[in-house]
Amino acid sequence: MVRAANISTHSFAGCAFPDTGQSVSYTTTFGEDHDYAYSGSTMSFTIYNGVAWGGTATSSVTVDNRTGLMWVTNPDDACAGCAGGYVSSGTYIWENALKKCENLAYAGFFDWRLPNVRELMSIMDYTACDSPRINTTYFPNTDNNYYWTSTTYAPDTAYAWFVDFNAYDNNGDDKLTDYYIRCVRAGP
Repeated sequence: MVRAANISTHSFAGCAFPDTGQSVSYTTTFGEDHDYAYSGSTMSFTIYNGVAWGGTATSSVTVDNRTGLMWVTNPDDACAGCAGGYVSSGTYIWENALKKCENLAYAGFFDWRLPNVRELMSIMDYTACDSPRINTTYFPNTDNNYYWTSTTYAPDTAYAWFVDFNAYDNNGDDKLTDYYIRCVRAGP
């Protein structure tokens, strides 16, 4: 006798994906997103001034309270030791994007890196109605455009994954294309 598996009690609470924010039911069907609002997946960020870790008064970092990842708050922050005088303003081909983050000395830290595709997707705000699809209070100067990730696109290694903060999208593109970046590091 073959039985169907009961998966009704399966939980995705440990996945750290943000909830869509759907709170209204438009049907009588149980099992829709609004039935599973999970506080652990609700976005929560804290901005810290870089002085707390040996940086300057103009350096700030945003800590994701769910994942513990620390992000550059504003890529347009002035940075005396950064190429071009800014943290990561502008666009980069993929290899230069990797180098820019890996060579970044900012807010008292020297271990910045380009995020992988899952990390960058974790800060996308799926409840945002306007672009960019990110909380601009915690991530100001985010462009309505594509952002590189460190993840190589498996079907074609000349490509890497990007995240589109304009259209809730991600895909692969040629590593020689210029895209924006937002550097990340492990939390405090």
